Amino acid sequence: MVAPNCPPPTVLTLIRHGEPESRYQDCYYGQMDVPLSERGREQSRTLAARLREVPFDAIVSSDLERAAYLAELLAQPRELAVRRLEVFRERHMGRLQGIPVAVLQRDHAEVYNRWMADRIAYRCPEAENFFDLRQRILPAIEQLVGAFAGRQVALVCHAGPIRIAVGQALGLPMENIFRIGINHCSIHVIEYPAAGTPRVTLMNG
Repeated sequence: MVAPNCPPPTVLTLIRHGEPESRYQDCYYGQMDVPLSERGREQSRTLAARLREVPFDAIVSSDLERAAYLAELLAQPRELAVRRLEVFRERHMGRLQGIPVAVLQRDHAEVYNRWMADRIAYRCPEAENFFDLRQRILPAIEQLVGAFAGRQVALVCHAGPIRIAVGQALGLPMENIFRIGINHCSIHVIEYPAAGTPRVTLMNG
């Protein structure tokens, strides 16, 4: 409940994109602009219909097409323009990006095993680690919340950025953010009050 004379919070609805094509499901595709599967497109259409009555004031997405597809579905009936922003891309996986896991385990075993032993801090060659991702995502979230203070915003992006945003709102240490499951086309809602700490009101909806 909002206290009398207190401005309403900014409501940020974070949504993960739909399922990618099957040929990418056994690799870490990161910032590759991979297409959605037919199931992923259907997931996106179903979710857009489900959210049709939510009064979003702005629709923002990663500039990668798998996220922008759903963002456009959300924007069309509301006559809003989608703000496609590169800053909300998934974490870059560097030299591991796009290589099937079986090949990584066989041909890049040392790097792959070091990464699996510390998925938060270890930085694969030419990649971001989760601390790099946090430094990219949190200022962008803060700017977005400030730009739409007191309103409702949908942000369609990726599992990594959503983990960062939800983990920060919950006050989780970085080593625990993989305890947050982020399903394809799942919804996560964070309320940001004008003053005070954010509140997570929905996870994997």
